Amino acid sequence: MVWMGISAIGVTKPRFVQPGIKINSEYYIQKILKPFLKDDYCRLYLIGDAVSHQDSAPSHASRVTQKLFTDQQVEFLKPQRWMPNSPDAAPCDFFLWGHLKNKLNKRRVSTLRGLQKAIREDMKKIPQEMILQALES
Repeated sequence: MVWMGISAIGVTKPRFVQPGIKINSEYYIQKILKPFLKDDYCRLYLIGDAVSHQDSAPSHASRVTQKLFTDQQVEFLKPQRWMPNSPDAAPCDFFLWGHLKNKLNKRRVSTLRGLQKAIREDMKKIPQEMILQALES
C-alpha cells in the first residue's frame, strides 16, 4: 500500500506501508501524516491554501486524525462533507492512481522493492501540467 498526495507545485514523497500492517489512527498519524507535514507540506503548499481530501478509511475519519489537522492548522474536508460513493471526486483517485497504474503495468517488476522503486521513479516523471489539469478538473 502506498500513500501520496498532489498539489499545484508537485507530488508528495510516496509513503509505503509494509505488507500485513493494520493501519489504525496511530499508525496513520505517526508513519504517514507527521512525515508528510514535516517533509512535504511546507514545500508543496506554500501559501497555505491546501485542503486535505481523504477517503472514508477509519484512520482518516477518526477524531484523533482530525484533531492533528486542526492542531497543525491544516485545512481538511471533514467526513460530513465527503461526497458518498464518489471515489472520483479526489484528484488522487481520478488521476494519480490510474496514471501510476498505467505506467507500472508497462514495467516488469517482480519484487516489492522493485515496485517501490518504480513508483518513486514514475511519480517523479509526472508532468506538472498534467497535475494542474487534474487539480482543475
